[in-house]
Amino acid sequence: MKTEVLSQEKNIVVVKADFETEEVNKAVAKTIKTLSMKANIKGFRKGHVPRKTIELYFGMQGIYGETLENLLQEAIEKMVEEYDLDLIAEPDVKPGELEEGKPFTVEATFEVTPEVTLPELDKITAEKTIYTATEDMVKENIDRILEAHSDIVPLYEERTLKEDDYVSVQYTSSREEEDGTLVPVEKDVKTEIFLGEPNMRPQIKEALVGKKPGDKATFQFPIESDFENKDLAGKNMHYEIEVLGLMEKKIPELTDGTVEEITNGRHKTVEEFKANVMEQLQASAQRESDESLRNSAVMKLVEASEVEVPESLVARQKEAMRQEQEQYIKRDSGLSMEEFFEKSGMDKESYDAELESSAREIVKRSLVLEALANRQDIQTMPEELNAEIRRMAMASRVEPDKFQKFVYSDRDRMYEIAAKIRNRKAIDYLAGEVKVEEVAESKPETAQSEKEEKEAKPKKPRAKKEGETKEPKEKTAKEQKTPKASKEPKKKDTK
Repeated sequence: MKTEVLSQEKNIVVVKADFETEEVNKAVAKTIKTLSMKANIKGFRKGHVPRKTIELYFGMQGIYGETLENLLQEAIEKMVEEYDLDLIAEPDVKPGELEEGKPFTVEATFEVTPEVTLPELDKITAEKTIYTATEDMVKENIDRILEAHSDIVPLYEERTLKEDDYVSVQYTSSREEEDGTLVPVEKDVKTEIFLGEPNMRPQIKEALVGKKPGDKATFQFPIESDFENKDLAGKNMHYEIEVLGLMEKKIPELTDGTVEEITNGRHKTVEEFKANVMEQLQASAQRESDESLRNSAVMKLVEASEVEVPESLVARQKEAMRQEQEQYIKRDSGLSMEEFFEKSGMDKESYDAELESSAREIVKRSLVLEALANRQDIQTMPEELNAEIRRMAMASRVEPDKFQKFVYSDRDRMYEIAAKIRNRKAIDYLAGEVKVEEVAESKPETAQSEKEEKEAKPKKPRAKKEGETKEPKEKTAKEQKTPKASKEPKKKDTK
């Protein structure tokens, strides 16, 4: 078989393969022999069925069909290997007519990874934000820890309930069937409720605010159709509730005894506890500073690199992001995308434009980092892959050996994990090569202003932006395929 590049435009390569007549005849003969070994034809032993019988049994078109499949696979594999093609999509194959005693030609159009022109890394200047831990942050963290160890205790006051009160109640609940029948679910259950809880159902708050200990109330509300408890999903719930008493959150005081209790004896004094919290905050600040450098370095590298992003990859990435966001919205609110657009007032065209922009950034970032990894010959070592699998298993609370077998049984999953490790190593290398400009952390006033500005804008599904180094949950469109890379098609030296 001889191959020849017919054309190359941008990242589209068209290659032709020619099989000589003798190669076609051998392929047909091989197919007939294979069929003879597999065929269970009465009166003949497997592997000893005469050719004429095989031809009559399967028909020449069936024989040619199987031969064609074998030749196409052989041709594609040789083209990819011979021209070192890094595919980003399945090739478009146009075979000629296959017939014994005649030569055969096949033409394949490959979409390959586009060439990326990377800048010299020492010419890039990335910003590293220097984050610092303060005594105020120590106090805030300790306050949160103390609050997490607080108790809800009776508050002996005779007054009506307010929207931010804790209250002790006793309730009985029933579900309403389609015919209106009420079926008991729970009876005389005692519990504490925080009326200021952000996710509190409004019907509960409306029924209780203004009531006093000893008062009773009734209310009802519908349960979501995708509720975990299938017996209740989609049903109306009816409640009879009695206010038993007012409650309050009692936060423990910061003392040596409290410290020893909440840390299970790891720390004995308040000062020792404060020092440990400060140490953790300083380590977190250092990690955040390092991450800011990595993010900035990636963003600067992508900006300075030249690559023509394939529209097919953008379209695939965009669709993957759209599906992910649809699932998130459905899971989070129970709404379809159409319902979400209607309720949020978001413009579909603006959403689509933002989605495409984000998809384009993600694809370019992926291509640039892969090009950097290729240039520096950055690889994922087996021990790194195993360590990452163990880390993932521990995070998921799964037995490492079982999880490893599961990953190794799924080639695509294993490739995805290896690609993420390689990606991280490329970013680590990049961060160590660029010029670093240290900048001070934004002042609290500025940060607060930015926060308020963000909160004032309508919330909508968010796509990961270019330069972010945290690993996405979903594979990029480029990572959906596993072939290796190429730039310009060229013949290998066969001498």
